[in-house]
Amino acid sequence: MALPREYVGYFASELVQRVEKAGKIRLKDKTAAAEKVQQVIASDIAREDALNQEVRQYLEQYNEQIRRDAISYQEMYKLVKKELLKKHKMVSSGRPDPEGARMSRDKVIDMSHQLLKGLAEAKAAVELLDEPNEVRLEIVRQMQSLLREENHMDQAVRQKIRSQKREITEGSEEWDILYKKYYAEEMRKLGVA
Repeated sequence: MALPREYVGYFASELVQRVEKAGKIRLKDKTAAAEKVQQVIASDIAREDALNQEVRQYLEQYNEQIRRDAISYQEMYKLVKKELLKKHKMVSSGRPDPEGARMSRDKVIDMSHQLLKGLAEAKAAVELLDEPNEVRLEIVRQMQSLLREENHMDQAVRQKIRSQKREITEGSEEWDILYKKYYAEEMRKLGVA
């Protein structure tokens, strides 16, 4: 998942509240339900991190050949990752949504299945009030809405950095520090400390 780790807690809490507000679930324990969502997201992030590490290790083995044959490292990374995604039956968070969200529609759908399963397992915290697929579709809608909101935050942060008196190169240490600072400010506007 391509969500900033700072946003995940807010995302989980807000997702369960919005799905409840839509009448698809009843929260018996909001905190436990949000924690279950965070666990599912953390598990997915860990799986994707492990996959990325596997790709890097694989490319490291063939680094000399890649250099010798003048093959683009980025292109090889994409190709190897695509094959490993198939092998591990995973969906990548790559290819951002056309509306600007950091996650592809395929990833949102894949995550909705995982989140529905996680919420269904958390019977002490959540009661499903509708057919499972209807609940899952609401999870998709709410995820897309939250992802669009996060995209607007990201764009606002980037605009603040661009508006500095001098140009700051993206990826530099200074840019990263400013991004974290401004992102934290945006999170505070949402009420997240």
